[in-house]
Amino acid sequence: MEPDSEAPVRRQCRINLTEIAEGIDMVSADVAAFLDLEAGEVICLSIEGIRMLERMYESLPASLANATDDEQRAALLAAIKAEDASITDEEEMLLADAIDRGIDTRYVALPEADTRADYENMQEFVDTVTDARVQSRLDRAIRGRGAFRRFRDELHDTDGELERWYAFKRERLTERASRWLEAEGIDVLADD
Repeated sequence: MEPDSEAPVRRQCRINLTEIAEGIDMVSADVAAFLDLEAGEVICLSIEGIRMLERMYESLPASLANATDDEQRAALLAAIKAEDASITDEEEMLLADAIDRGIDTRYVALPEADTRADYENMQEFVDTVTDARVQSRLDRAIRGRGAFRRFRDELHDTDGELERWYAFKRERLTERASRWLEAEGIDVLADD
């Protein structure tokens, strides 16, 4: 009998599960988010900053492929300065470069937005509303294009339902964060 293959290595991170859930909520067409396993924080980067970094990589000479990390970073910094990027762009691109170098070791990309799950959350929340008039308005709001905006607008016009929605949504995001962490083999150590 052959021994079982080794169990996948689990990683650990000291962070609050709520922070991961909030990071997942931030991910959009304009923002990517990453969990820093060493620092125990979620880092958000603009997609435009990531694209700018990719353009910088393309401008670097191919001979840098065999250079040390320090040499590559110095060349990248020189390319950024030559591009005349602002200090904010420079800092973001250097952070994006660090994440790119440490992806799947130190940094793990948070999952993309799941609009289907977000829509289902709205539907399930509507079912919990006890005021029939408000429930009917919210049910109509989530039909068709622009459902997310209309739903939010309707919630702003209700008494107490907006706060309930945020609590409901936070709970669902936390559940999604827990499932994602399990799938990634990451154990959260409570960050007190």
